Amino acid sequence: MAGEAVRLSYLASPAAALEALTAIFFESSSRTAFTSSQERQNFLERWTGFYLSHYPEDVWLWREADGSFAGYLTGCRDSAGAAPLYEAVPGYAVFEDCFRAFPAHLHVNCRNDRRNLGIGARLVERFAADCREDGLAGVHIVTAPTARNVGFYRRAGFTEQVVRDFSGRSLLFMGRRLRAEGGA
Repeated sequence: MAGEAVRLSYLASPAAALEALTAIFFESSSRTAFTSSQERQNFLERWTGFYLSHYPEDVWLWREADGSFAGYLTGCRDSAGAAPLYEAVPGYAVFEDCFRAFPAHLHVNCRNDRRNLGIGARLVERFAADCREDGLAGVHIVTAPTARNVGFYRRAGFTEQVVRDFSGRSLLFMGRRLRAEGGA
């Protein structure tokens, strides 16, 4: 597959990448209706703004050979230290006891027409390599136990699983180890 993972913070002109990220975000979102453009913008900000503002070096995009963007990954290498997420993201703290073993987390989305081509997996591997180089023990995601992305994350090596209730709904924590317990 022709293309490459590119770090948002390394792009000289990130405007097209941010526009693509926004389009992919809304194409992938289960929420489609908003009462206003401001509500839509607030929704985007809630789920991606933190990463773009605080961790732009952990935002990766898949750039196709033609220069278009087909997917993105937003990540954070210090989940325990990401205090603003505790307020912005419902249920973020419900798994904080797991952050020591899996300190980093990520979100990945691809355009519908580019799914099942390995783009998401390549973005996950790129971020995991950075985390491994930093000596982090693992990376995690949080989703719903019945979400369509569970199979994708299993195939990407997220084998540790914990299910917890938050506000009457189940959340699934999936962790991927990046180094052996107690080892480097």
